Amino acid sequence: MANDLLSQYAGLIQEVVTQNWRRPANTPPGIRCSLRVRQIPGGEVIGVTIGSPCNADPLIQQSIIEAVERASPLPYMGFESVFQSSLNFNFRYDG
Repeated sequence: MANDLLSQYAGLIQEVVTQNWRRPANTPPGIRCSLRVRQIPGGEVIGVTIGSPCNADPLIQQSIIEAVERASPLPYMGFESVFQSSLNFNFRYDG
């Protein structure tokens, strides 16, 4: 059950970040970036860093960081049992 909830949590975070992404013009499909997000209980984002691997140029990387910041607060209600103050997830863009 916890794994299902964790999968839902990760999927929802990916969804809200993607919805808040202002994709730069000429962003190629196939973008993959590992992100580390720091947050406090309640889902407020207090830090975002791009990890490795990431095949995006610096402009696209910055736009992804801004998307995470705009998505703050991240989903929290109902996910308290799987909340992580530091989480890693993979940002994907396939065009």
